[in-house]
Amino acid sequence: MKIKTAAASVLLAATLLCACTDPGPQTTDEVTEAQTTTAVSDTTETDTEAETAEVPEEVKTFNNPISDKSMPDPFIVYHDGYYYGLATEVTAVRLYRSERVEELFISGECKELIKTGDDVGGGKTLGWNVWAPELHYVPTTDRWYVYSCACVDGFDFGTMRMFCLESETSDPYSDYTFKGFTKKNNVCIDQTVYFDEASGNLYTAYCSFGDPRGQIVMISTMSEPWRAGARSEVITYPRYRWEKRGTDENNDGRVNEGACFLRHGDDIFLIYSASGCWSEWYCLGMLRYKGADTSKENFIDPKNWEKSKEPVFSTANGVYGVGHCSFFNSPDGTDVWISYHGMATPDAGVDGRYAYIQKIDFAGDGTPVFGEPVSRDTAIRVPSGQK
Repeated sequence: MKIKTAAASVLLAATLLCACTDPGPQTTDEVTEAQTTTAVSDTTETDTEAETAEVPEEVKTFNNPISDKSMPDPFIVYHDGYYYGLATEVTAVRLYRSERVEELFISGECKELIKTGDDVGGGKTLGWNVWAPELHYVPTTDRWYVYSCACVDGFDFGTMRMFCLESETSDPYSDYTFKGFTKKNNVCIDQTVYFDEASGNLYTAYCSFGDPRGQIVMISTMSEPWRAGARSEVITYPRYRWEKRGTDENNDGRVNEGACFLRHGDDIFLIYSASGCWSEWYCLGMLRYKGADTSKENFIDPKNWEKSKEPVFSTANGVYGVGHCSFFNSPDGTDVWISYHGMATPDAGVDGRYAYIQKIDFAGDGTPVFGEPVSRDTAIRVPSGQK
């Protein structure tokens, strides 16, 4: 089935949903004008000669946030000259494209891949709560896949299911076809995938409900890019106080969700979000893979993942509730960037989330160093190699 474009826009009122209201600052290009100076001869000659100073290279900067509308759960990838982006938009999955990352969600090209009411087979239609879409390339099929979740036939959260779309060609901006629900009988959200080149295996992590410990993150293999394997393991659950905050510091939120794999060199990490997404306490936690190899038996074994005891990225510099991230490379491949959402005030809630990005670093042992959220009045240089 080929899914055609249409328009839709709805305000989300669910606690796990994130939205934004105020426009973010626009890109600024700083250009230093050449200054002309006059050189005076130290001889008896009276002639003077003007010397033109060298014009500095133009430094392109921007300010966070990079969205001027509701753009929670931002997912960004760079491929062949373009940034591609998706975010939670409640009633549709839309794919954005731009040569400039700071313009991606503001003036980039946009196409709708699927929307509420579209046929998803078996006499069913896609419902509301279309959350957290992601875009991934799978080398074994030479296709791109969009993973998201939504209710089926309406608004009933009990029918929430993860689903998969497949590109018709190897171009990520081609049309997409609905391939199916990746776990047909389970209430799950926030699916992400990781293709391991060493083993040739495709793995997935997602958030599951119904556990007495709260929202948990599961890990599993995938038998096909559109079908999760039968065996799943709990890889992280809310264990520490900073993973359990809700409307205030002491309220029990008990949330682990929004996982995303990050590979850097030989190191593999799983970065996830903790505490209530509607609160200023939303933050990022991290697991590091310690297994001997990436075989199925080892990779989905929770004992081979080491969990951080403290959040690795949290509220700072006037940016609150930072979380639900993704990672992308700069155009020249020298830098790694994080995209995430945050709030301008601690009480903005689900209606006050914006898309932010900034560069991250890595320590000598390979551990990612996130630092703090960059304030909205800080000029950020565009990714290295960007036009």
